[in-house]
Amino acid sequence: MDASAVMQKLKPGRLLIGGKPSECASGQKIDVMNPATGELLTTVERGEAADVDRAVKAARQAFESGPWPKMNVSERGKILWRIGELIDKHRDELAMVECLNTGKTLKGAQRGDMKPASDIFYYYAGWARNLHGEVIPVDGPFMNYTLREPVGVVGMITAWNYPMLLAAWKVAPALATGCTCVIKPSELTPLTTLRLAELCQEAGVPDGVVNVVTGYGPEAGEALGRHMDVDKIAFTGSIRSARALLKASGESNLKRLSLELGGKSPNIIFPDADLDTAIPAAFWAIYANKGEVCSAGSRLLLHKDIHDQFLER
Repeated sequence: MDASAVMQKLKPGRLLIGGKPSECASGQKIDVMNPATGELLTTVERGEAADVDRAVKAARQAFESGPWPKMNVSERGKILWRIGELIDKHRDELAMVECLNTGKTLKGAQRGDMKPASDIFYYYAGWARNLHGEVIPVDGPFMNYTLREPVGVVGMITAWNYPMLLAAWKVAPALATGCTCVIKPSELTPLTTLRLAELCQEAGVPDGVVNVVTGYGPEAGEALGRHMDVDKIAFTGSIRSARALLKASGESNLKRLSLELGGKSPNIIFPDADLDTAIPAAFWAIYANKGEVCSAGSRLLLHKDIHDQFLER
């Protein structure tokens, strides 16, 4: 798909709340840029606390009164499968948008982002049928059993390096278990997340189940983390932001958190390593996806016997 054709189709991104596109309360916008060229792609809404509150209320209503949590699990699974099919159907378009918005290669976006994203929905489509409790044998006149229930409203905050993939990692399991969600993508790379929400609706996800609020972390993200009616936060990003979310949880309703944070991963090369393999692998480990990977190999630990030889090559 031609980049210029995709750019012509890009429209200003609006919030998605309760199944309907919406402007933010403040009326302010955020410029969305192509980091490779510095070119303006489009704008999105600058959502803040008031917008997050509207989105959480929509998600809560969909959870308490809507059909999604009560839906037959096989039907939920079918809808997740359709989301995967729609991602595959629009893979070239989605990959080009991801390429323009993140600066990554088109091939990388096709193979490393869109294909895994659809696979995630196919995977959780099967899990929707297989999540169940169990009866546990115990001594005496007692019965011990577990019952799995949806957590409720899940706030999702994603990073800028793999926008579509990170959203899929969070949305698919939440939908499979009957939860509703509010997604706050990175203000730098929000475009494919907005498109994913549209595809969820097209696949049959009821209104209010998937909501998207674009905005900055200290405004929209902080509000989501502190909201008293959010039951869980699923976050990918920095340690600094994770600490803020932990604090926000403790100062609000002690909501559950799952935190996927960045790291500094070493490549450890021993004297018996095949250097013809190890050297290009070390380059790939640090420069894949422009070096924007949470487990990027940003350190090399070389045995002294091969240190000079490794660096010379």
